[in-house]
Amino acid sequence: MFTHGSEVIGWINGQLRFGIRPGLSRMKEALKQLNQPHLKVPTIHIAGTNGKGSTVTYLRCVLEEAGYRVGTFTSPYIETFNERISLNGRPISDEDLVKCANRIYSVVDLINQSDLGPFTEFEIITLLAFVYFEEADVDVVIYEVGLGGRLDATNVIKPMVCGITNIGLDHEQILGSARTQIAYEKLGIVKQGVPLITTEEDQEVLKVFEEVTAKRQSPLIKALELYQPTEISLSENGVTFDWPSLNRVQLSMKGEHQVKNATLAYAILKFLKEKRKWDISSVNIYRGMKLAFWAGRFERVRQHPPVILDGAHNVEGMKNLCETLSKLYPMKRKIFIVSILKDKDAHEMFKFLADVADEVYFTTFDYPRAQSARAQYELFNRSNASYEEDFKGLTESVMGRLGEGDCLVITGSLYFISEVRKLVCA
Repeated sequence: MFTHGSEVIGWINGQLRFGIRPGLSRMKEALKQLNQPHLKVPTIHIAGTNGKGSTVTYLRCVLEEAGYRVGTFTSPYIETFNERISLNGRPISDEDLVKCANRIYSVVDLINQSDLGPFTEFEIITLLAFVYFEEADVDVVIYEVGLGGRLDATNVIKPMVCGITNIGLDHEQILGSARTQIAYEKLGIVKQGVPLITTEEDQEVLKVFEEVTAKRQSPLIKALELYQPTEISLSENGVTFDWPSLNRVQLSMKGEHQVKNATLAYAILKFLKEKRKWDISSVNIYRGMKLAFWAGRFERVRQHPPVILDGAHNVEGMKNLCETLSKLYPMKRKIFIVSILKDKDAHEMFKFLADVADEVYFTTFDYPRAQSARAQYELFNRSNASYEEDFKGLTESVMGRLGEGDCLVITGSLYFISEVRKLVCA
């Protein structure tokens, strides 16, 4: 039996060696033995390549403003492991983590010894979330898909509504090399008759959405058509824009791409209000949208000169980051510290980086999938770049010589952002 949260985290981390093993058989068997805790509370399911965490945050903040108790399940974490399972933005306590782990341990251990096992790290964390929220007196839980959708450990819930942000090229080794292939995987979260709301805009991909939702008799709502945002204005403090019937909506999260994430959340909230009779006012929406904050997403941790943390961990993320930087800091020298993972499309990411960067420093960190600083540097292959394997020494050195005309951007893997944030926010 566990007695401390650190013991639970050690147990979970011990499952990392089993990697990614897509499939739902272990989850279904465990949940059967645990008396189906995931079916005891209302849920919302969010998938997509980029923007899942931000969309979850917009939903949570508005629903909290409306007086609801909202559980969230997200990944990866930025500050503490516990934040992956949160209630009204407060991470699960170590005491509750221990309690939930003790409840599932014998079930996990038994299945690990069977032909179904072993469980992966993500599956165990998902089980912990299911049993925690069953007893936490929540009104709704918002589950963020970990990887893909169809075979993701979260895809055992029966949500009120599903949301998909977009379909991009990421995790191609697992999900497929074409957007349409990846779309089928992510559309695996769509249940019979359950509405799907999306901000996807690619017409070829949307044909796949229409095909799948028609087969499952699930209404398809295209959020950007129904609630088209207009009058979009970016500043260092966030974004301001209009929706039909709601003017001058303000987001504190930065970048035009956040308008899409907020629009997906807004469409889901409108569905809950109109179809499910949830009490959500315009004031709740205004306040919740402005309050929403998601660490490591264009997060300005210092102002003069600007130091920004952004988990641009794939091609679309890097594109959004570079576009936002160009609009907000057109006259600043843009200095980057970058660390990405081995399984990412670095070649395409670096095309966007090269267009805006004045200086680039590549580095690495202690993580199994982290790419060496030298390998990134050699792939980038431009004269304004260098590399240093020690990210702590590099970060301190670069920050120590920043001038007023500079803007430092620390970016790449969200796992890297989690590590470097401890340093720059100390």
